[in-house]
Amino acid sequence: MRINRIKDNDIANGFGITMSLWTQGCPHKCKGCFNSETWSFTDGEEFTEEKLSYIMDNIDKHNIKRDLSILGGEPLCPENIEGVIYVCKKFKNKYPEKKIYLWTGYTVENFNEFQKEILKYADVLVDGKFEEERKNISLTLRGSSNQRVINVKETLKENKLILFDLENK
Repeated sequence: MRINRIKDNDIANGFGITMSLWTQGCPHKCKGCFNSETWSFTDGEEFTEEKLSYIMDNIDKHNIKRDLSILGGEPLCPENIEGVIYVCKKFKNKYPEKKIYLWTGYTVENFNEFQKEILKYADVLVDGKFEEERKNISLTLRGSSNQRVINVKETLKENKLILFDLENK
């Protein structure tokens, strides 16, 4: 897996402060994407065990309680999925109480079996491609109105799609 960057203190991608991991490479290339610099599969840098250690060791740096956000690029494309699952599994094993937010251009109904594994770890999943004609900058955690903010734990518990209650987060 390649990454674009790790942002220690992100207030735009989650509720409160998160540490954000931006994957590198995206097959969707949505028109109007705000982070097209993450599209190339050859840019960025290789994700290493040292970078994972950095995340694990700094998630609560300076006594700031952070959750983890994973976006991109496309975290769930074939080039990134294995690394993303690895990070999420390690993170949840060490920090089971912390939330993992994950953004993907794929829709949960169309996940393949490998992509479905992320549902074991993610708490909040924002799915669907960014659609420029549905752009709305006032939406919480998403850029266009077709995208959904899914409460993964409730979805799995109820065995049906449950959207995250953005009013009572």
